[in-house]
Amino acid sequence: MEKYEDAQSKLLDDLRQVYTQALHVYQDLDPNRLKLGFREAMFIVTSRLFGEKLCPNVSIDPYGEYIFSHMSKMGYVDIGVRGEGELSYHVRNDVNPGETRFDDYKWEDNDFKIPIDLSKALKSLEQQL
Repeated sequence: MEKYEDAQSKLLDDLRQVYTQALHVYQDLDPNRLKLGFREAMFIVTSRLFGEKLCPNVSIDPYGEYIFSHMSKMGYVDIGVRGEGELSYHVRNDVNPGETRFDDYKWEDNDFKIPIDLSKALKSLEQQL
């Protein structure tokens, strides 16, 4: 459990650093949209989707999308949010291709629920690592 908490703590620190850098680097982006995206990204981090084996990199693109990515020989993860109430994800499982999942999931009224398909796909990929 402690290793999981260390991974989550690192992910939270990385996300905060990405947000702070984005405020300075991408000054042409709407700061309110960046803040909303940060809120959505914080939900993803605290939702316990990721663990020690599957701890993604966190980045932000020039359009303000927070990206969680992980790549290995077993597959990859690409999850993005940008403060617009939509969670985009693609989890490719190269060991068990039938477990690959992708979608643009709409959060209704900021309900911030993790899609079951996303959760299952991440668990399946993590078992391969």
